Amino acid sequence: MAPANVTECTSLLDRRRSSYAANHYHTLNIPAPPSSLTLPEIDSPFHNTSAPPTFLTPSQIDDTSRFHLFNKRNGFYDEDRQDLIDENTGVRVWSDSYSSIDWIHDRIKEGVRLRKLRNKSGLRGQWLKAVDASQAWILVFSIGIAVASIAWFIDVVQEWMSDLKQGYCSTQWRYNRQFCCWGIPEHEACDAWKTWPEVFDVHGPSTTYYTAMACYTIVGLVFSSLAAVLVKYSGEKVTIRVPSQTKPFARSSLSNQTISTPTTHVDKEAKEETKIAYYSAGSGIPEVKVILGGFVIKGFLGIKTLVVKAIGNILSTSAGLTCGKEGPFVHLACSVGNIFCRFFPKFNKNESKRREILSASAAAGVAVAFGAPIGGVLFSLEEVSYYFPIKTMIRSYCCAVVAACVLKICDPFGTGKIVLYQVVYDKEYHLFELFPFLICGIFAGFFGAFVTYYNIRFQHFRKSSALAKHPILEVMGIMLITAISCFWNPFSRMSLSEFVSNLFSECSDLNDNGGLCANSTSEIPQLLVLLMMALVIKMALTVITFGCAVPGGIFLPALTIGAATGRIIGLIMQYLTLTYPHAWPFNVCADDLASGGECVIPGVYAMVGAAACLAGVTRTTVSLVVIMFELTYSLTYSVPIMISVMVAKWVADAVFVEGIYDLLIDMKGLPYLEARKEYVHNMTLLELTEYLDTIDIDQPIQVGDLKQKLKANAAMGYGEDAGFPLLSDGNLLRGYIATHELTHCIDQLTRNYEASPFMEEQQLDDVVCYFRRVSHGIHLSSLMDDVASPQSFPTFTSHDGPATGITPLNDFSQYVDKAPLTINQNASMELLMEMFVKLGCRYVCVTHSNGHYVGIIHKRRLLAYLKNLEEHD
Repeated sequence: MAPANVTECTSLLDRRRSSYAANHYHTLNIPAPPSSLTLPEIDSPFHNTSAPPTFLTPSQIDDTSRFHLFNKRNGFYDEDRQDLIDENTGVRVWSDSYSSIDWIHDRIKEGVRLRKLRNKSGLRGQWLKAVDASQAWILVFSIGIAVASIAWFIDVVQEWMSDLKQGYCSTQWRYNRQFCCWGIPEHEACDAWKTWPEVFDVHGPSTTYYTAMACYTIVGLVFSSLAAVLVKYSGEKVTIRVPSQTKPFARSSLSNQTISTPTTHVDKEAKEETKIAYYSAGSGIPEVKVILGGFVIKGFLGIKTLVVKAIGNILSTSAGLTCGKEGPFVHLACSVGNIFCRFFPKFNKNESKRREILSASAAAGVAVAFGAPIGGVLFSLEEVSYYFPIKTMIRSYCCAVVAACVLKICDPFGTGKIVLYQVVYDKEYHLFELFPFLICGIFAGFFGAFVTYYNIRFQHFRKSSALAKHPILEVMGIMLITAISCFWNPFSRMSLSEFVSNLFSECSDLNDNGGLCANSTSEIPQLLVLLMMALVIKMALTVITFGCAVPGGIFLPALTIGAATGRIIGLIMQYLTLTYPHAWPFNVCADDLASGGECVIPGVYAMVGAAACLAGVTRTTVSLVVIMFELTYSLTYSVPIMISVMVAKWVADAVFVEGIYDLLIDMKGLPYLEARKEYVHNMTLLELTEYLDTIDIDQPIQVGDLKQKLKANAAMGYGEDAGFPLLSDGNLLRGYIATHELTHCIDQLTRNYEASPFMEEQQLDDVVCYFRRVSHGIHLSSLMDDVASPQSFPTFTSHDGPATGITPLNDFSQYVDKAPLTINQNASMELLMEMFVKLGCRYVCVTHSNGHYVGIIHKRRLLAYLKNLEEHD
């Protein structure tokens, strides 16, 4: 019965093959085989002594090269694949999420593209070169206009919705309080603006107060809960591999001679956990910083995140939560830049070039947030960007200027100012004020570090508690606490933008800055008490609010804390100068007081304190000072601001060195290699070296073996950012293939197996794979000895290989980097750091003095080592 069954199955399989091939495949005409078995030719001077290839080619046209605007990109990443193969760098596929880009490959790829472009002659060549040169400028102009338009929309709608907590305009419902009462002095009544107690016809001070508080709270709860709902249900499901082995294989001793590569055996596979990543929450600057450093987070800069973050940003800030809309502008601007890059293949298909545009977009985001285009460029350089060449600086400047000009034309606040709290000071400061400015820097810098420290601790608590499972309820609880704690205080009740604007402003007869101006010295102590209470409230709310599941940044809360601190010190100085006008050193104010002017302007102290607190939170210096210069339109107070920022950074660094963005990167476990830090190393290069699985290209290796190697790497935490060195001839390094390229190759084989009736599942695992280019003139009869018939290995026309012809699916040579980065085992750690930092490499192979392969150092391994160094400092 067995032979009969075999015959019946073979006959049925033959009929399926004949029918399927007639409808789906084009069989190649293979010449008759010679009498003797011949090995395939290869494209290198090395000999491939492994078995002849199983000639498998794709059955369908791969459409991954088509342009997709909305879909997440996968498949082939390089379009000029044969040129890159000739460069010996190999081709790449789109990087997996939570992996690093290949900076060196992208630079080689750009060089290949430019070389081909420059070889074009004639008018057509000149035209193509001009079009290529203009693409970057068209892109940054478009991004600047789009970012300014989004900022205008957010500013206008947010101001209107923020005022809804207190009332509405009865004459024009779409007006906020400022436009509804346009031209009416602040101290006079505005009949067109109806507060909620007036709408409900409530009388009596107590009833009016509680009615206004209830409406304030209800509107805030509605807006904040809507923002949290948008963030939660737009979250991305992320699969995280949890290593089953915490330590990789380590060799106890090393020989000076040839070292055989160990094979890692895995008893357990890496566990996979599915989590929800809320890409629209927070400011987004830490993730943007990591992305610009070469990390890949798919969907973080996508269209869905852009829309949700823009709407959620309006809702969260309008609700009255202690968060600002300025930080998310950087994320929104980078999302615009990422989306616009998809229209230009030059940037869409080169991750390194794309990040140059993202750096320019970040500058535009800061420009529209603070009305500071130059400060935006410097902020992108100092805080956000990892790679910032001169051409990127010029493009960033252009993008920021365009964004600022368009926002100026749109005039969102109707005042001719780009930001609501933009002020101008024209009075010179006195020399004795340098000391209180110094005090502002000390206190504001300490408060900034204090808030940062406890906010990070609270975020760690949030991750490990039940709050992480109920983000909407947490946001509603924070909003309820905010409304109850803020409403009783007239200063904390204001929106953050309005409060900062009043703190910065100079007092006048027509404007008392929301009650911040004292008509006599007797009113100053009462103002100090209210301001101190508002300062404590805002600090506490910033600690629990920043990082919750709503869009919102830390810029404006930090400015508020610093401005309140500076205003308190300014009021104290004003009290002293008015009370003791003839005492030293206040006697220099006699002329100012005699003319009816002010000796001390508390708003200036608020501005100095705001800059100092922001420096204490973010640890930026130069860009922050320039932003404050552009914000005030004056260089009069350049020295006080510079002194306070520098002192604030020193004070904050004495508490802990990292700014809040670096701490968030560390808390979220994102791989970021800080280029500006210096380390005192306590390990040698060999101690850092890992001894993971390799591939011996002299021996036949099957798909099943490769799957096992991939599982072994995943079990040790290298499911994304890793690969396999290719060895031959006694541990000589011949190349390197990355994990996601190898996974892509196996996936292609699997897809063709599922679509093909010619192979069984076990046959797929038995397919031999090759990492050296094989000849396209393979004879089917010269395959493996156990093949009963050439029909067992059908051939199909390939549209997936290089332009030179047909490439078997099990020929992985086009993905191999034949020039992997290497370092001698005797090299210093400083040299290794320079290779990772300056070259942006993902791995470095360690070789013996005689050239033999020793081991490998991955970027993730280096980052883990550096983190361990920081923890023990």
